[in-house]
Amino acid sequence: MTSLLSDLNPQQLEAITLPHQSVLVLAGAGSGKTRVLTTRIVYLIQSGQASPHGILAVTFTNKAAKEMLTRITAMLPINTRGMWVGTFHGLCHRMLRTHHQDAGLVQTFQILDSADQLALVKRILKSLSADDKKFPPRQVQWFINNAKEAGLRAAYVTVEDAFSRRMLEFYQAYEQQCNKEGAVDFPELLLRSYELLSRNEILCTHYQERFRHILVDEFQDTNQLQYKWLKLLAGAGTQNAAAVFAVGDDDQSIYAFRGAYSGNMRDFEHDFGISKVIKLEQNYRSHGNILDAANALIENNSERLGKNLWTAEGKGEPLRVYNAPNDFDEAAFIVGEVKTLRAEGTALSEIALLYRSNAQSRVLEHSLFNAAIPYRVYGGMRFFDRQEIKHALAYLRLIANPDDDSALLRVVNFPARGIGPRSLEQLLDDAKLQGEACGLWHCRNTAVIRASCRNLPDL
Repeated sequence: MTSLLSDLNPQQLEAITLPHQSVLVLAGAGSGKTRVLTTRIVYLIQSGQASPHGILAVTFTNKAAKEMLTRITAMLPINTRGMWVGTFHGLCHRMLRTHHQDAGLVQTFQILDSADQLALVKRILKSLSADDKKFPPRQVQWFINNAKEAGLRAAYVTVEDAFSRRMLEFYQAYEQQCNKEGAVDFPELLLRSYELLSRNEILCTHYQERFRHILVDEFQDTNQLQYKWLKLLAGAGTQNAAAVFAVGDDDQSIYAFRGAYSGNMRDFEHDFGISKVIKLEQNYRSHGNILDAANALIENNSERLGKNLWTAEGKGEPLRVYNAPNDFDEAAFIVGEVKTLRAEGTALSEIALLYRSNAQSRVLEHSLFNAAIPYRVYGGMRFFDRQEIKHALAYLRLIANPDDDSALLRVVNFPARGIGPRSLEQLLDDAKLQGEACGLWHCRNTAVIRASCRNLPDL
């Protein structure tokens, strides 16, 4: 236990060794929050306050969850496979797979990623003869997701004008199609999990009694539905509520555009009776000049809870700001800086160029190429986002559930089978005439399109 708690600053030690109580930990950038979260989990297990299966830890990325489990494994000789450590969507997915019948889902329900969801929205708009100029598919997709993240089914969405009423019709049609195909999108995972717990008291009590310690990373990025899910799971407001260890930084709350609600941090203090806020302000990542500039900028935000980052690493190099008139001038300046560093003996492998979006890389790459400076671009398309992988998974989805129309439409012409757009339109129309119970696969042998679809494989 002594080695576990060594080399911690006083605030980190206080957070890790807290007794059974809910707490808000304001953790600035580079303040060691991942270490605090992981060490808190190990401390709870080693001290006998919790078993590995009595802890639930929520992160915002699969990478962060994997890193946390790797660190736990390095510190404890236990098998972490059964531990509930993952993203909101991952943990809700796990819960729904276990209780799919209670959640009203088929056992083989499929998850739609953003691209698959958009494709389904486009198909629904077409079936309802909607003008995609007046009702852009991405806007419809946003309307649906925004409603779900607010915890609202189509039946509970209130509308006040003709445009919103039409959008609501799309949402209703979308819900019906997802239910028919046995498909759920990412917001649906959380919404249906919340509904499952709120409607099934026995199941909710089971999980409340099991998870006595709940740890949440990047709490400032939670949306309102995620917070409601956490409150329900923790039994907030009851005498036997779980201890929620929420780590966040309101200064880094930048995802309001996708539903994040930084007000959750203030609500958390009230709902869980938080009497103490621990601030992790010592930064281990940056030098003083960078922190001074950051502190000077962020202090203008009047809504922040308040903290001031500092470091023991000295001031470091002065900050320089270059205001380029255009992207070509910016690239030329960067190339000049790279040449200067190279001439001073800095290896190219020690120089990194960061940009906010992939679209910005073209001008930079062009300038580096013309200057004969070798470079490597990191990142790219993820494995499961590759078209051939999506096609392969679509075939497996169709085998598991022939009513999965989204999967059929993805592979109906892959490889090419000579099935044209007109044939597919006839197929969609025929399925629509036969009602919701008829999926496209079951309609493929109708007289209208039998000839065109003769090359489809048998499942």
